[in-house]
Amino acid sequence: MLEICEIFNSIQGEGWRQGIPAVFIRFSGCNLRCKFCDTPQAFTEKNEMTEETIVKTVKRLAKKYPGITNVVITGGEPYLQDFSMLVGMLKKAKFFVAVETNGTIWRKIPADWICVSPKLQAKKILKNGYDERFKHIASEFKYVITRRADFAFIDKEISQPVILQPVNNNLKIARMICNEMKKNGMPNWFIRLQQHKLLEIK
Repeated sequence: MLEICEIFNSIQGEGWRQGIPAVFIRFSGCNLRCKFCDTPQAFTEKNEMTEETIVKTVKRLAKKYPGITNVVITGGEPYLQDFSMLVGMLKKAKFFVAVETNGTIWRKIPADWICVSPKLQAKKILKNGYDERFKHIASEFKYVITRRADFAFIDKEISQPVILQPVNNNLKIARMICNEMKKNGMPNWFIRLQQHKLLEIK
């Protein structure tokens, strides 16, 4: 049994793979409490579901939209729960499975794509705010930027794409990110806004 907040259709609005239609599985609960969290429902809404029921729900939603072949597992923090069996079942059903995590909890999950989004408050327990083992398997890293000082938190040893996302699509912060990237950026840094919010869709 897994604790699920919601399952819904949308587009991937964030990160390297933004713009791709997908079925989202939002897990309940998180081990961090970020001030800028935009999914407070993950703390309050919880439904216990079997892996079989989740896959059945995903298939039903995808059947309505034949263009959907992607699943995004997000939260909250999915890695609070062992969802490796769910990933295996979704891949067997021919879905491409992406996972979003804050990177503080290590599990070896056989996902097709792993986005690690380190949070500053996690630096109290982990040197760079995430478990170093993710550096070897993550597909991308994503940092939510709230102020110029956040640039000091970015791990410059990451070789994967690093997405810099202005909090709440704040244009003033976005312009600041652009200026910082021009002066001190790395070749693998990219600025991205949250597409789903710009389009005003879930």
